[in-house]
Amino acid sequence: MQLDALVVHYHEIGLKGRNRNFFENVLTRNLKRALRGTGYKRVRQGFGRVMIDFGPDALPEEAAQRAARVFGVAYVGLGVRVPPELETIAQVGLELMGTAPFETFAVRARRTYSTLPVTSNAINIEIGQRIVDQLDGKVDLSAPDATLTIELFGSTGIVFRERSRGPGGLPVGVSGRMLALLSGGIDSPVAAWRMARRGAEIELVHFHGRPFTDPSSIRQATELAEVFTRYHLRTSLHLIPLGDVQREIVTHAPSELRVVLYRRAMMRISAELARQRDAKAIVTGDALGQVASQTIENITTVDAAQDDTPVLRPLIGMDKQEIVDLAKEIGTYEISTRPYQDCCVLFEPRSPATRANAHIAEAGESDLDMDALVGKALAGIETTILEHPPAEYHRTSAGR
Repeated sequence: MQLDALVVHYHEIGLKGRNRNFFENVLTRNLKRALRGTGYKRVRQGFGRVMIDFGPDALPEEAAQRAARVFGVAYVGLGVRVPPELETIAQVGLELMGTAPFETFAVRARRTYSTLPVTSNAINIEIGQRIVDQLDGKVDLSAPDATLTIELFGSTGIVFRERSRGPGGLPVGVSGRMLALLSGGIDSPVAAWRMARRGAEIELVHFHGRPFTDPSSIRQATELAEVFTRYHLRTSLHLIPLGDVQREIVTHAPSELRVVLYRRAMMRISAELARQRDAKAIVTGDALGQVASQTIENITTVDAAQDDTPVLRPLIGMDKQEIVDLAKEIGTYEISTRPYQDCCVLFEPRSPATRANAHIAEAGESDLDMDALVGKALAGIETTILEHPPAEYHRTSAGR
């Protein structure tokens, strides 16, 4: 049977009030971007859902997989478009239920201003009885092997057997632009993902230790950005050289403060880039107490390096296993566990400061021209645009 329709249900968008149309329009725009190249014919919103129709040469299964990764989506159902006619619905339902074996089943009908003059419960009973009679199924409404879903709205409807859970949250673009710091590790891509799930348009920022490190962190960050873009759809990845800044810190500052001063430099650079990019916040992957640089004292000291841009830490109260589980779910974990040269461990001291304060850090920076170092780092920036579905990368020249 040709699957020719996809229904997309919202997550918390359905709870919005007067500005609900704005959220729906952004979600629909993002779905259209995600489905490029799948051959869909039409995307329409209404009755608290988005309906997508496909032609005979389309790729509906691929479209369903992509739609299920779009932020703001609660779940998607891939099935067959039907008129509000009980016999047609029954025929389609029987065909769909016959596509894969099952012992127990449930039928769940839902009507929204449907022109079919039959109640949802009556539809459940009628279709369910036919499945019992013709396919020898047993009804189980608690934990069925298979569920046939019938959604009728207005003068049309859809019947589907399988549905895929989406990431939920809000569609990207409704919460403003933010910069997310991206290392090659486990935590930072999860932090970026969580903020994108809240509707933020994320631009990723990766600091590398060139010319003192190899390109492994750049490769790893780019791979992580590619996975992230499967959800985010279009992402700017800013690659910023920190090696020269680190060299100056090693030369002129106390060794125990190196890591804190590295991070303060990153924060200053990120704040200036946020100003240039009109980003409203900086996102980091810090989790309280996870490593030496993530004590509350060090976090406070790092934040004190700039006061122009709010710093958000969506993982701050999560433990490592929770972060790992989410990394596995979104597909970044395997990449993040590969070895790479992290710029933060470049020239790392044996005993880094774990309880630094802003006064100590400022004293450690007294022999450094931080404004000049920030400017030099930003002058060497490279920006790559990633898109999903994949398009050719568009790399700008250093300094943009």
